[in-house]
Amino acid sequence: MKRFFKAVLIAFALVLLLAAVAVSSFPRYVETFFTIRSVELSGEIDHISSLHFRRALGNTASGTFFNVNLDAIREAALKAPWVKSVNVRRVWPNKINIEITEYKPLALWEDGRLVSVNGELFAANPEEVDNPLALPEFFGRAEMVGEVTRRYKRFNKMLQVVMPKARVTEVSVNDRDSWALAIASDTIPPTRIELGVEHENWTLEDRFGIVIVQYPDVVKLMKGAPSSIDARYELAFSATLPEKSLRQYRSQAGRRQAAESIAEANRQSNAR
Repeated sequence: MKRFFKAVLIAFALVLLLAAVAVSSFPRYVETFFTIRSVELSGEIDHISSLHFRRALGNTASGTFFNVNLDAIREAALKAPWVKSVNVRRVWPNKINIEITEYKPLALWEDGRLVSVNGELFAANPEEVDNPLALPEFFGRAEMVGEVTRRYKRFNKMLQVVMPKARVTEVSVNDRDSWALAIASDTIPPTRIELGVEHENWTLEDRFGIVIVQYPDVVKLMKGAPSSIDARYELAFSATLPEKSLRQYRSQAGRRQAAESIAEANRQSNAR
């Protein structure tokens, strides 16, 4: 009987020992099981490099399912190029999901930043755009980016109606709020159009509309696409001769000037 009780006591002691070991190791097991093991990216990630994005996160995603700092992850994610907004959430039992919304590029701002389709400036590599050479260029004060974007969309829409193959390649507004733009196509060389300052009864769209409607007649009259157009006048505009004609006239003027110089030199020589 004594031997039986001794065996029972030994078995009970072993159970207590195993329970103590289990209890002491349980927190470590729980921590290991719930430690964040992966970060999933979802949403719009057309221009975002997964490798570069994870580098931008740094160690902000370290921790467990229960104590990982979502605000720190969100703040780091928003600093990555192309990221407009993010939604960060925990995924049971040991993952983080980051849903990304990218900026959609529309144009290139004068300082090298990109302009989104909603008129927002953001920093990203323009070479990562699908067709960087097709980006129109915007020039002006940074606080004008929204208005420049709005004008560009209006001008480009008007142009597409009259000349479907042409596009607005540049929009600028200077410190005096004087506007200008450039248009181009396969048949139209880059042409700068001065629109001037907005007036309530003579808007920038009014001036641009007259130019593009009359443009084919101007080309016929000048026997070529004008080098530039000044539409700052009410109900009228002026056009510079095509570059080919300008070169011809400059050449003719140079020849005349040289001939006149030679003639004058001959006259002075004969007078002596």
